[in-house]
Amino acid sequence: GMSLYDDAVPSSRRVGTGHQSSHSIGGGRPSSSANSGGGSDSLLLTELNESKSRIAQLESLNSSFQSRYNNLEQMHRASLNEQTSAKNAMTNLQLELRMSRMETEHALRSLREKEAIVDEMQLEINLVTQSAVEANKRAAEGMEVVEMARSDREYVDGLEAKVVALQEWALASTESKRLTAERCRGLETRVNELEGAVKELSSQQQDGLFSFPDEGPTADEALSGAQQHKYKRVDSSGALSLASVNSLGGMGPSSANPERKLWTRSSSLVVGAGMVGLALLELSPDTHIEPYETVILRWKFDLTPADLDIYFSVLKGVHEDRRAQRTADACFRRRHVKGGGGGDVSGAFAVQNACTLIWSNEMSWVRPRTIKWSVDAVAIEWSD
Repeated sequence: GMSLYDDAVPSSRRVGTGHQSSHSIGGGRPSSSANSGGGSDSLLLTELNESKSRIAQLESLNSSFQSRYNNLEQMHRASLNEQTSAKNAMTNLQLELRMSRMETEHALRSLREKEAIVDEMQLEINLVTQSAVEANKRAAEGMEVVEMARSDREYVDGLEAKVVALQEWALASTESKRLTAERCRGLETRVNELEGAVKELSSQQQDGLFSFPDEGPTADEALSGAQQHKYKRVDSSGALSLASVNSLGGMGPSSANPERKLWTRSSSLVVGAGMVGLALLELSPDTHIEPYETVILRWKFDLTPADLDIYFSVLKGVHEDRRAQRTADACFRRRHVKGGGGGDVSGAFAVQNACTLIWSNEMSWVRPRTIKWSVDAVAIEWSD
């Protein structure tokens, strides 16, 4: 093999050197050839030094290339590791994607099954509802056919009852108007008498013929006292009450318990079959009740149709809950009323200044009740 020196020295110079050596060995040259041989040696040494420096430079380049190769190999290995981890992550992601797709397909399948079940249930509900509607329609048609036979007679009976009631109301109104006119005339007579007495007292006082004692009232005080006594009670319509009229000189029939109306409530409601209807009544805080008065509830209602019946209750206090209604204190409970009725009850406002009216149609399975009711809160005087 060739050494590093052989690689550094050119072949032409190596040939020339061998040729000169062969001539020197032959000994056929003069001394000038020996001088030229010494210059060749110095050139060879110079070239040898240059070759060594080049060899050192090449070795440093080789070492740098080797280090770079090692670095590149490490980077290659690191990139291979990263590629492997990326492939593993990609594989995991693909597996997760497949699992997610499978779960999504399963959820969609379950959703479709549930939608199918809901559609079947809705179809059954629609069928049942349609059957119920048809059955109710047939039942209504049957009831209508049955009721048509007697509807005319009931309508006529209702009109007759209304005519009778209107006649009674007309008679009562006429009688009330006549009594009111008589009471007004009596009051006017009494006022005229009192005014004449006051004028007479005033004229006597001006003439000095009459004087009042110190402890007695003056004429103005007597007049104002008489007027206050006369207009002691006035109801919401501005008319004098029965107590005021009876207290003025014995005009009209006397009454043991004068009364005054506090308020009137009226309304209507429809109570369905098997249901309960109620109305809540309260005494407002500004309602003034005298210590010698008690409040009674005067109730009246009519049923439509008039041949039906219902159970009526009056409870003390406000009771909207069904359980509370069962245990509540009652003025009366489940009174059987047919067609309509009315009456008075005391103590209805003893609890919470309120009461609850209840109409129960629980005994009926088919027919509703239409109720038109009216109640009055009346304050009456009571005595032991």
